[in-house]
Amino acid sequence: MSLHLSRRRFLALSAAAVALGACRTGGGDVPDFSGTLRILNWSDYIDPETVSRFEQAMGIPVDYVEEYSGNEEAFETIFEPTLGRGRSTGYDIIVPTYWAVARMLERDWLRQVPLERVPNHVNIEPAYLGMPWDRGARFHMPWQVGITGIAYNPALTGGREIRRVSQLFEPSLRGRVGMVTEMRETVGLVMLTQGADPSRATKAAAEQALDRLQAAKNDGQIRFTADEFVDALKSGQFAACLAWSGDIIQLQQERPDIRFVIPDEGGIRWFDSMVIPARSGGAAAAGDFMNFVYEPANAARITAAVQYISPVLGVREELQRAGGASAQLAQNPILFPDDETRRRLYFWAGLDTATEDELQARFSAITA
Repeated sequence: MSLHLSRRRFLALSAAAVALGACRTGGGDVPDFSGTLRILNWSDYIDPETVSRFEQAMGIPVDYVEEYSGNEEAFETIFEPTLGRGRSTGYDIIVPTYWAVARMLERDWLRQVPLERVPNHVNIEPAYLGMPWDRGARFHMPWQVGITGIAYNPALTGGREIRRVSQLFEPSLRGRVGMVTEMRETVGLVMLTQGADPSRATKAAAEQALDRLQAAKNDGQIRFTADEFVDALKSGQFAACLAWSGDIIQLQQERPDIRFVIPDEGGIRWFDSMVIPARSGGAAAAGDFMNFVYEPANAARITAAVQYISPVLGVREELQRAGGASAQLAQNPILFPDDETRRRLYFWAGLDTATEDELQARFSAITA
């Protein structure tokens, strides 16, 4: 995703879910909207002004809720009880992680993006138009992109650089290492230490990585956190940990001594994406919001606030044009990785749902 409440506590709204309209995910029949646009997003994942600026520009009131903190939990507490039973989630835009979007599409739980309301759809970075589960991005629009890598405090590592995930398993760091509770990221990074490619994940390779994580947990080498790694780094509980790029870039404003690196073995790339749940009554307004945040100047404001990678073309130029601290961000190699860095970033491949559920169950048992 994070942060203090969490990029990645999900607000259970099953009691508020009501049946609204047809369940089909098609893009047609998108009426104008006169109600309140309801958006559910991760916390600390937008700048302070975009929602109010959208309300003023479009005349559409927005109920923006920052309580999304876990995809697995969302399926159990929100999506299955509502979408799985043909009912509304109560939201018009939700921002799951990409693999969760793929799973929702598989179950026919999403409406198409109303492209006639989103001319700025052309500003999607082309790399995100080719997802095999939604070619052309007809059902999703990426919100922000992150990298899971290593954060560390040199004062607590004896001055040593921590550039490899394998170093997190060294005895000298025992008890002071954090791993994130996102299975695909942690398992994927450990797979890289074992010579396996997470973009071509197999059950056997993932199981081998889980074996190593289980042993390290049993030995007291590692601890698991969601977004708490930020506070653990600040307090000195962690000397090093797996971490999300945007969280650490933000932390570095307060603690420039904290380092973030893309591991030599490679990093895990992920993105969260705006989707319109089936039975949403506000698909037109959702499209208007998507279009608004895909205007490069608006997207640049969000980037400057959250400091994750933007999937919107033209953001770098807008940051440079803004000058000052924004222009400095335009030179940040984590926000704007070069081609060599991109080659060291991996997406989790995605296995069949039954296998991923099995791997997730074992991972959850390890992290408990």
